Amino acid sequence: MYQTCVDILEVKKKYGDKVCLLGNVDLNILGMGTPEETENEVKELIRNIAPGGGYILTSGNSLASYLKPECVLAMSEAVKKYGSYPISV
Repeated sequence: MYQTCVDILEVKKKYGDKVCLLGNVDLNILGMGTPEETENEVKELIRNIAPGGGYILTSGNSLASYLKPECVLAMSEAVKKYGSYPISV
């Protein structure tokens, strides 16, 4: 069976002190969710991946045209709200 996505928590545990991690905001939330769900997704990623540094929060390498603008803006606002070091989410 093929895995469809990378478990960023596992990667952080194994390699977080050696590499910078990027992405993992769920495109389904950005495309079909609400701004509140987006904020919660961002907050959880920052809480679990950002401590210790080496994390760039994004959806991936681009923003697809089907994403809801209000969710993309909510992602940006949540990064400003929760993403300053030291992390204290």
